[in-house]
Amino acid sequence: MEAKVKLQELINATEKCMKKQGYSKSTISEYKKFWKMLSVYANEKNIGEYTTELSHAFIKSKFGDTEDFPSTETRRRYRASLNKLDEYFHYGFITSKRLDSRKTYSFPKEFEDHVFLYLAKRRESGLSESRIQSIMIYLERFTNHMSDNGLRSLKELTIPLVNSHIEYITQFTASTITNTMSCLRGFFQYLYKAGVTAKDFSVYLPQLRHTVEDPIPSAFSKEEVEKVLNCVDRSNDKGKRDYAMLMLAAKLGLRSSEICSMEMSNIKWAENRIEIKQQKTGNQLILPLLNDVGNAIIDYLKVRPQKPETDSPNVFLRVASPYLRLENNSLYTITEKYMQRSGIHIPPQKKHGPHSLRHSLSSMLLEKRVPLPVISGILAHKSSDTTKVYLRIDILQLRECPLEVPAISNREGV
Repeated sequence: MEAKVKLQELINATEKCMKKQGYSKSTISEYKKFWKMLSVYANEKNIGEYTTELSHAFIKSKFGDTEDFPSTETRRRYRASLNKLDEYFHYGFITSKRLDSRKTYSFPKEFEDHVFLYLAKRRESGLSESRIQSIMIYLERFTNHMSDNGLRSLKELTIPLVNSHIEYITQFTASTITNTMSCLRGFFQYLYKAGVTAKDFSVYLPQLRHTVEDPIPSAFSKEEVEKVLNCVDRSNDKGKRDYAMLMLAAKLGLRSSEICSMEMSNIKWAENRIEIKQQKTGNQLILPLLNDVGNAIIDYLKVRPQKPETDSPNVFLRVASPYLRLENNSLYTITEKYMQRSGIHIPPQKKHGPHSLRHSLSSMLLEKRVPLPVISGILAHKSSDTTKVYLRIDILQLRECPLEVPAISNREGV
C-alpha cells in the first residue's frame, strides 16, 4: 500500500481486514478505541493522512521517552493497535498475530503445505534465515492475492492469474517488484519440478534487473562520534547500558540486531574477544574486546538486573520490569536521542541511527589507510566489493575541501 491515504480510510480498511482474518470482536473493539484516540490527536494537529511518523508522534505524546516501550500492559495495547494500522499501511493486509520482534506470516491453508516444503528446501540449501524471511514476505503477498482471486489449488494456477499478480505489485517500489519476480521464479520452478503445476510459470515472468547506485553511507567524523558518546549520562543504570551499546556500535561496528541479541556467552573474557553469530548472514563473527568497550560493558553489568529478577541470557535488558531483552529498533531510538542531545550538526535527510555509527567507523578506518579487505573483515562483509561503497565518503569529503589551482603562465617556455 504505502501511498497517501486518509487516516479514517486506513482505519476502516484495517478493521475490515482484521474481521476477514478472524480477529475477535473484543480485540477489534479495543483496537478501534486506540485508533479513535489517534484520530483525535491527528485532528488536533490538523493532519488528515496517515504516516508511520504520525503513529510514533502519538505514542510519544502519550508516554514520552519510549526507547523501553512497551513497559506496561497499556503501552503494549497501544503498540498492538498501531502496529496493525502500520502493517496494513505498508503491505495492504494484516498477518502478524503476535507482538514480538519476529514477524509471523500467514498463508491460505490450501497453499501452506507447498509453501512450507519450498521454504524447507531453501533452508536445506544453506539460505540464511534473514533471506528466508524476505521470501516469506513475497510468498505471503502472492498466495493471499491468489486466494482473494478465487484460486483454491496451485494445480489450477493459470497465466492470467500470474499476470494479475504482476499487475498488482506494480504499485510497489522497483526493488520490491524485482525481488518479487526473483522469489516467484524460484517458487514456480519448484512447483513445476515437484509436479504440482503442469507448466513452469517462471518462464512467463518478466526478466527485470533493478540496478541502483548504492546510497552514500551516512558517516560522522571521529570528533562528532566522541561528542555523542560523551553526552551519555553514565551516573544511572540506563545511561550505563546505553553507553555500552553505543560503544559496541561505534568502536566495533556491530549491527543493532547483533547488539540487542548479544548473550553473556558471546563475551569471551578470558580470550578478550566477542564471538557472535550474525543474524544477517548467519556467519560467525569474532572481534577483539577493546579495553574501553570491555570497561563500558563491565560498568553496565554491575547494575544489570540479575536473578531472581531475570533469567534472560541477553546482555542488554530493559531498565523496567519485566527485564527482557531490548528489541532491535530500541537501539535506533537510543542512538537518535543522543545524536540530538550531543548538538552535532545533522543535515536534513542524513541518517543518524546506529548504522551511521557503523558507517562512521568505516570512514575512520579509511582515513587511517586501513586496507579494504581488513575493513571488510571488521565489518564482516562478504567481500571487499561491499566495502567499496565507503570509498565514496572520502571522495565527498575531498570535494568539500578542494585545493586552490595554481595559475599557469602564458609565456612560452615557462
